[in-house]
Amino acid sequence: MAESYSCNGDWVHFSNGACQDLQLTWARIADQLVDVDVDVMTKLSKSLKERSEYATGVAAVGIDSEYLDAPFDQENVKKAWAKVMKTLMDDIYTHGPLSEDMDVTWNEELRLSWLKRLAKMYNCLIQQIET
Repeated sequence: MAESYSCNGDWVHFSNGACQDLQLTWARIADQLVDVDVDVMTKLSKSLKERSEYATGVAAVGIDSEYLDAPFDQENVKKAWAKVMKTLMDDIYTHGPLSEDMDVTWNEELRLSWLKRLAKMYNCLIQQIET
């Protein structure tokens, strides 16, 4: 099974296990970012953890606006989520500790694949914030 996220009408696919690990990693990052609104990050983290339990089927947590529901449809949560996404992308790019804690057997090809998919998701979210 694969988890699919709609991003500007295009699809980004992860396996269910990878999707769940991704959402839990985003939640961990949200818990660790202290230089932003703690209440918003807590809300984001809690929601990502809840959704990770159901990371099956199409768009457990969608990116396009028609898939976003509370709290992911709130402007401040979108901004927090974008910060979390960017933090993970930077970490994967630098082979950092956050991505090393993920249940993923990394190689360079897989890193580049994840970065490409995460960048698509990030850019879709940024477009929603800017409009």
